[in-house]
Amino acid sequence: MNFYVWSVIIGGCIVTVLPRVLPITILSKVKLNKKVEEFLTYIPISILASLIAVELFTVNNKFTFQDNSLELLAAIPTILVAMKKNNLLLTVVVGVVSIAILRFVF
Repeated sequence: MNFYVWSVIIGGCIVTVLPRVLPITILSKVKLNKKVEEFLTYIPISILASLIAVELFTVNNKFTFQDNSLELLAAIPTILVAMKKNNLLLTVVVGVVSIAILRFVF
């Protein structure tokens, strides 16, 4: 491999790592307001919820409920387990098993 390929690989690594490492190193030394800390705790779940909503409610870049009926049915027990148990691994397992059973049956 030539210099250009290596420079693109190393540059990509730097561009990927810097936005992840810098905020952690800077924010670990700064004391944040309680409201800011509480706000930041909601960011991961909101990102996850938006990713799941896109997968559940869009087909071919169109918003629909009809073509994703199996996924929507599998989401019901998954959401119930997530709310009741508060265990990410169990929630993922229930979601995977639910969709597998529904795809096998239908």
